[in-house]
Amino acid sequence: MTKSLTTAVAPASALKPVLEYAGLGFELEEGPAPGGWRLRLVSSAAHPWTHGDVRAHLLAEGITADVARLEQPLPCPGHELLLTLPSEREVRALGRLVEARLTEVQNAALQLHRALAHIGVERRPDIQTMGIRSLIDIGMFDMDAGALLYRSLGGDESVLRDLDLGDWHDHERFARELERVISATGQVLLVESVPTCGHCRGRHGGNRVRFDYLDADDALLLADRLYRTAASAGAARPGN
Repeated sequence: MTKSLTTAVAPASALKPVLEYAGLGFELEEGPAPGGWRLRLVSSAAHPWTHGDVRAHLLAEGITADVARLEQPLPCPGHELLLTLPSEREVRALGRLVEARLTEVQNAALQLHRALAHIGVERRPDIQTMGIRSLIDIGMFDMDAGALLYRSLGGDESVLRDLDLGDWHDHERFARELERVISATGQVLLVESVPTCGHCRGRHGGNRVRFDYLDADDALLLADRLYRTAASAGAARPGN
């Protein structure tokens, strides 16, 4: 049970994807105190602090919060927690507490989500379980998002100028160029061009690229490359 934030408050906005990747059902809304938030949360075995004396567990982590238990009616017996966090400091601290208990793949997906947001691509990489492996799916990128990703990985701007991404053949070449740029990180990651016919172009935004599934190491390498390239570009701008 997730609920979109209606107010763009940075600490709460940062907390939301952490809770999502932790697999915690929650609702988040502004609290009674300025800067405070209310968090309605389902207890989880993966997060021991959500059981027992929750207030004491949080205090041990330096987090002050009012805690109430909300009994759930049948046919879903059990309880939820209602945490009232009085300030942004507690919101940030709770985010660190939850993030510290993420699995390797949950953490990698979160870091990639943040790196993509840093370059202006709003994307929630999804975690897929295949047999005994958990892999990360970053979905498909339309022409604009694909070009932004290419630039953000240090791709050659002159290559983009020579390509018409609306042309199927040029878009296939673009997918190969994107693969080549990613390979500079030491990764072998397949990138597939997914052509879109004229009839569907209005819905899908033109031709798209689809990435192969990433493991946790691949996702972290990709996130690191995005941050490093963005930092280099920022340092190279006049006046920096």
